[in-house]
Amino acid sequence: MGGPPMGSVSAYATANGKRYRVQYRKPDRSATSKRGFITKREAILFLASVEVAKSHGAYLDPSRSRVTVAEWMERWLATRSDLRPPTLDRVEGIIRRNIVLTLGRVPLSELQRIDVQEWAAKLSENQAAWSVRKIVNTLGAALQLAVDDGRIPANPAARLKLPKVSKVSKRYLSHEQVRDLSAAAERRGSRYGLVVLVLSYCGLRWGELAGLTVADIDLTRSRLEIRHTMIEVNGYLVESTPKTYEERSIPVPAFVVELLRVAVADRAATEHVFVGLRGGGVLRNRVFRRGFLTAAADEIGVPGLTPHELRHTCASLAVSAGANVKALQRMLGHASAKETLDTYADLFDSDLDSVAVALNHVVEALSEVKM
Repeated sequence: MGGPPMGSVSAYATANGKRYRVQYRKPDRSATSKRGFITKREAILFLASVEVAKSHGAYLDPSRSRVTVAEWMERWLATRSDLRPPTLDRVEGIIRRNIVLTLGRVPLSELQRIDVQEWAAKLSENQAAWSVRKIVNTLGAALQLAVDDGRIPANPAARLKLPKVSKVSKRYLSHEQVRDLSAAAERRGSRYGLVVLVLSYCGLRWGELAGLTVADIDLTRSRLEIRHTMIEVNGYLVESTPKTYEERSIPVPAFVVELLRVAVADRAATEHVFVGLRGGGVLRNRVFRRGFLTAAADEIGVPGLTPHELRHTCASLAVSAGANVKALQRMLGHASAKETLDTYADLFDSDLDSVAVALNHVVEALSEVKM
């Protein structure tokens, strides 16, 4: 006894000559067709491939891959409830500026690997390597969902040839440079020298510093409690809570504690510690950098310094004072010690020399005992 018919192939006339149509049934038994085959052999081979895919449970409904890249990116983004507002804002920008403008009208079914590779190569002409990778990863994540959803057979954005990200050496300030930078910033704005010191000796992210309130300063214990952070969404600053591993209690050097004590005297617990000089609102990164830090850094001979480099400086000063990886991880609010090592591996290079010296001391001590 034979099984049910596979489907049928029939010819039809067009202005360009004879073409062939394949009619078949989907796994749900509903009828569909695909037309436009130039030869009957092509049509028969397509029908056979459909039947093989159905028998292996690998059939993909062509109608579900007709959605365009732009439509799919919008739908994918709507599923990303795991993204925090600032991250969501950045991803929306990536999609709008770099994906939709060039690939947006292409149906998923027609997006080929070579198309995506050529698109990535174009991005590399005017964007940094790290930026290209972020953009490609965004498209790749959305297309992987299309694969998982049974819309396309494979991810055309996977395993592309992308520019390598060159390793940039971090810049760390010494204690003397931090002192001079703080003094130079203080001359340009009240309390802005203290901003330099808090960033350099406590390692806060900018959002954490901007969100710091008077109540977050424990003057008795010499601690900063990181319980608030300011995030930028659509150009507006919004107060939020840090990620779980970013919430922490940071030890503060005594001389910084005394400066903070003076700065917050007679101020309400809910007030932000650092505010803009003009409007008194939350202190923005770019306002501090352009208005005060850039000139102060030029003055001490460290041009182009950024607030985030002061966080790096904190890591360097902490390690030079004897902090180990776990202590540095907790201080900086990293998710894991691995992240700390990956970020600041160069700071621990000298530890290898220290190990050799320590081992040598032990051996020398044993030798002296024997004598």
